[in-house]
Parts: sequence; structure tokens; C-alpha cells
Amino acid sequence: MKVPPLLSRYISKNFFLSFLATLFVLMALILLFDTIELLRRSASKDYMTFADVLNLGLLKLPQMVPLILPFAILIASLVTFYRLSRSNELVIARSAGLSVWNFLMPVFLVVFLIGLFNVTLFNPFATIMQQKFETVEGIKFQKNNNVSWTSKGLWLREKKGEEPVIIHADSVRQVGTDLHLYGVSVLELTALESLKRQIEAPEGLLQNNLLKIAKGLSFNDLGEKKEEQNLIFPSDLSLEKIMQTFNEPESFSVWQLPGFIHMLDDAGFSSVRHRMYFYSVLSSVFYLLAMVFIAAVFSLSPNQRSGNTLMKMTGAVLCGFILFFLSRLTLAFGTSGALPVILAAFGPSIVMIFVAATALLHLEDG
Repeated sequence: MKVPPLLSRYISKNFFLSFLATLFVLMALILLFDTIELLRRSASKDYMTFADVLNLGLLKLPQMVPLILPFAILIASLVTFYRLSRSNELVIARSAGLSVWNFLMPVFLVVFLIGLFNVTLFNPFATIMQQKFETVEGIKFQKNNNVSWTSKGLWLREKKGEEPVIIHADSVRQVGTDLHLYGVSVLELTALESLKRQIEAPEGLLQNNLLKIAKGLSFNDLGEKKEEQNLIFPSDLSLEKIMQTFNEPESFSVWQLPGFIHMLDDAGFSSVRHRMYFYSVLSSVFYLLAMVFIAAVFSLSPNQRSGNTLMKMTGAVLCGFILFFLSRLTLAFGTSGALPVILAAFGPSIVMIFVAATALLHLEDG
């Protein structure tokens, strides 16, 4: 039986308002705890004001939203279904011939749109905010980020005494424990950050904490050109330290990840973690739908007067946490290569949806 449009809009509106209220409360709690932690970290920084701390907390908040979004969906679903049950609206709808699937379709549609918005639009926004947070955090807490990977290649910053040295490579490739750099530019600066010498070379080699350039051209501050051979620059950076900069897939949006994964593969680096994160973002839509299924199993019982409401709510939240931990577990297995990344990303949510759907069919027939 088709759901009447008026009932569909009514259920959708009730769920969406509950979702917004729940998400706002959870975000406020996250902001509160993050602000307290940032206040603790900034206690020894006399130059940092409460406005600076609050700004950092707000910049970090969007990156936390995808973590709390499934539980906001779960709680909003439980609240919506419980309200409809308490007011006997579900009983009346059932007596009119509507099934549990008719109740769920409007909620499924809203959750699917929320998941789609999260993946396509909010994820890039959260990524931008995370990058700003890391930049401001580095400035305020005086962190040194000596390695950066962008779409324009690899950037390294070293210090030769008090004089900075900036190294850029258009592309890199790992061969064993060595890192081959292609399209190398080396900028030697004075202590006042003015250009001292620039070196251009087609290729370089980072090996045993040394950057070796076999042949290149150097330009001094007057623009005079000179051929250079067998240049060696000591470096504090190792291949392991550089690879650690590639282990932050959250710093890339879902639209940027495919290109970055391709660059990592071309460079000979492992892209498993980034692939795992990419597919986990895509699978988040099914993750949210699974939360609605869990809420429906515990709150859409045909016998609305069976009692034990608190036990049912607790069971639903417990199942939500079980799904969360299973997702994290398979994420670890996928990152380590023990499971295929697609199976690790989509598996827990799909399995939970099938299990919950089976339970709903049993309850509906029973």
C-alpha cells in the first residue's frame, strides 16, 4: 500500500526536526570537551586568548560531525518512532493497512539525502576546516611541519644551521628504502628568509638522511647561473618520516582522494589507508541507513503496549555501538590488508541492514 503523501511528510518532518535537535546537542557536547582540552593545552601559552581557543574548537568541530552523525540518526529515529507509538499514530496507521515498511520509507529517504549531503558537500567543507585548524594550531602552538604533500608535488623544509633550505620535487618514487625525486628545486635561504641560492635539477635521491643531486644548475641572488655536480644536503628527514605525512587521509576530501591515491600508486607508496578511508566515506550512507533499521527493530514492535521502553532503547543504542566497533575493526583489517577494502568498508553496514530487515520481517509476520 502506498504511503499517503500527508503522512509521509509528517513522519519526515518529525524525524528531521528530531535529527537536528539531537545533532545540535551532540555537537555542543563535542565543542565543550574540545574547548576544555584546548584550554588545558594553551594554559602555558600567555599569548592565546579564549577567542583563539574557541576558534580552534569551531574549526575542529566539522571533522567530528561524521563520527557523531550515525548516533544522531539512531537517537532521532528512536525518538520519532517512540513519539508516534506513544500517540497511537502507528496503531491507527497499521489499522488502515500500512506496514512497517510504509513507516520507514519517509525516514529512509531523509537519511539517504542526509548521507548524500554528508559525502558530497559536507565532507569537502569539513576537510577545508580541518586544514585551517591544522594551520592555525601549528601557528598558535608553534608546531613545525617540515613535510607537505600537495597536488604540485612534495615540499620539504630543513634548517642548515640558522639558514632554512626548502626542497621541492614535482614527483617522487620509492625504490626500496630510497626515495627518488624528479623535477627537483632547492632554495637556500639566509637567516632573514631572503634567497641565497637556487638549484634546479632533473633528479635527486634521498638516501640515508642525505639528499644527493648528481647534476644541476645553481642560480645565486644575482641570477648568475652555474653548473653543479655531486651536491649533498644533510637531512633530518627519512623515508619513514615522509611516509607518515601520507597517513592522514582525512586531510583530503572525497573528491580529491582518487587523484591523490593515483599519485601515491605512481610514486610507489602504499595507498591502502587512503583507499580504505575513501570507501568508508562512500559507505557512510549505508551506515546511516543501518542505524535506522536498528532503531526500527527496537521501537516498531506490533505490540506497542508491551512496555520495557528503557530496555528497548538501551538495546538499540548497544547495537549501534556494536555496529560502530565492528566498522572500526573491519577498518583496521582493511588498512592492514587482511580484508579487501570494499568488503571492510561496506560489509558491517550491509550485514546489519540484512539482519535488521530479517528481524523486522519476523516481527511484522509475528
